[in-house]
Amino acid sequence: MKYKSVNEIDKFRYDDCVLADIKVDDAGIVLVLEALIVKRDNSQNTNYTESYAGTTNVTIKGGKITAGIKDGYKYYDANDVLIREVLDTKLDDNELKALPKLCQGAYLYDISESTDDFGNKCYVLGIEFVDEDEQAMGDSYRIFITGEDIVCEWERYMNRVQS
Repeated sequence: MKYKSVNEIDKFRYDDCVLADIKVDDAGIVLVLEALIVKRDNSQNTNYTESYAGTTNVTIKGGKITAGIKDGYKYYDANDVLIREVLDTKLDDNELKALPKLCQGAYLYDISESTDDFGNKCYVLGIEFVDEDEQAMGDSYRIFITGEDIVCEWERYMNRVQS
């Protein structure tokens, strides 16, 4: 790949980002992304304008999925009165194993760095599914992945981001 950004996840925007594929093996986790936005202050951006990267491979070296949460939500009426609340739900092991295959085609709305309960560096993926009913909100998840470095690689730039 022509461009390689290491440990700069804060130098990307995920506004339109789609998870085309997720590959999990012993070496780590590879996310194949479409429509990732490279910020102007990314070390690999010589244009100094925000631009879409071509198909991007994001590798979390030594990555292991450690936990997942299905985000809860609150519904309010027009008078701002709470109608219904659904709490966050922790995913069990079977749901975690099935999640990578289910995420293909979903939106990746964020990748952030954090620490897990044991003080290890981890990455948190924010993933949202589109509901077939355009009036309804799709489910969203936070996936916790421990790993070493996170490497983003792409071959070419696409269009500049229009504000």
